[in-house]
Amino acid sequence: MGWNSWNSGIPLTESVIRSTIDALVSSGMRDAGYHYVNLDAGWAAPARDAAGSLVADPRKFPGGIPALARYAHDRGMLLGLYSSPYNETCGQSLQNASAGHENRDARTFAAWGVDFLKYDWCRNDDDLETQVRVFTAMRDALRASGRRIVYSINPNSSAGLHAARAYDWSRIADLTRNAHDLYPFWHNGTPAVAVHDFSSEQFLGVTEQLAAATPLAARSRPGYWNDPDMLVVGTQLAEFLGMHPGTVPSALLKALPLTLQQRISARATVKGATSLLTLTPEQIAALRDPQFSLTVEEQRTHLSLWAMLAAPLIAGNDVRAMSEQTRSILTNREVIAVDQDPASVQGAFLPGNDRVMVKPLSDGSIAVALYNPDDSPADIGTSATAAGLPGAQCYTVRDLWAHTSTTTAGPIGHSGVAPHGLVLQRVTPKCG
Repeated sequence: MGWNSWNSGIPLTESVIRSTIDALVSSGMRDAGYHYVNLDAGWAAPARDAAGSLVADPRKFPGGIPALARYAHDRGMLLGLYSSPYNETCGQSLQNASAGHENRDARTFAAWGVDFLKYDWCRNDDDLETQVRVFTAMRDALRASGRRIVYSINPNSSAGLHAARAYDWSRIADLTRNAHDLYPFWHNGTPAVAVHDFSSEQFLGVTEQLAAATPLAARSRPGYWNDPDMLVVGTQLAEFLGMHPGTVPSALLKALPLTLQQRISARATVKGATSLLTLTPEQIAALRDPQFSLTVEEQRTHLSLWAMLAAPLIAGNDVRAMSEQTRSILTNREVIAVDQDPASVQGAFLPGNDRVMVKPLSDGSIAVALYNPDDSPADIGTSATAAGLPGAQCYTVRDLWAHTSTTTAGPIGHSGVAPHGLVLQRVTPKCG
């Protein structure tokens, strides 16, 4: 659990990261379990030093990474960095790519006191043999560095759509991204079009990330986690697109409400399906309307689903300015406990039922997600034994968002689950 700089749109500088660390502490995020502070692409100087080592950009981090790591450690936090074997597509320069420098870079990270490495493929091709080789090389270098550094990889940052499924990456990494980037919207309904060698199918909402995660459940275990990408709770679509201008295909507009298309289409410069949409300040302003991002209900569903998936919970919002509503969602300790259960079992939908997901927990209870992906309310239910619990005279059902408990002789369910909503319960085979 932690925080990453990529989604938030805040400047990636030493002073901003220090204030973010302070905010994670003062807001209660750290005490809720968010311990890692991860700097994504943009922290490194454009070129290596004369000795061939990575250095932080002195304009952004004048005090250097070791001092920032100490600042985090002194406050009970951990520091993470970002790198890539190639850096061809992901926001850092070719000169500071790590391919061929793995041992030097791993030793540098260890000497600086780094605790986490996000290692991103960042290349248009998706040659599996090369991917396995380069991700293994950095794994071995980190293991030889003398410091325990959590190793997070993303083999999907390429034109390929299914790199995570093509290989069992649990042999190499601590956590592996399931698919392409998560965007702060519910569902990408655009047609499949090519966008500068990338497919519009790579722009994933919550429902697409859930679909990508489901087939990988068997790989999840203590010490290895499937990663459906960073949380987008508290992140508006405007801020996300403003942080990553020019990365959105024109066809993506078709997934947004007609009113939005009408408001910004006159200013959009579109040159066919292979063009990128560069958003103007006026378009960004239009997108700031909260209706064009996840609703509060959808954000709760998003966090609940990630908890059921035993996913890494990496916040991506600007925690220095988050609302109380966002803070309360992210710090729901009962939901976090489901995610962080020591058994690390990834939840799964019941056979033939894509509305009820069950996650066994280490104390003998189960988490049950009553999930409504539809656009109208739905009655959803099952029974304790169908969900995998042993027979009992009585079961305690704890609603993890309402923070209320009830009992049942067996039926588990909820009437009127909200559209795009989810009722998350912890069910225990005893009462009292």
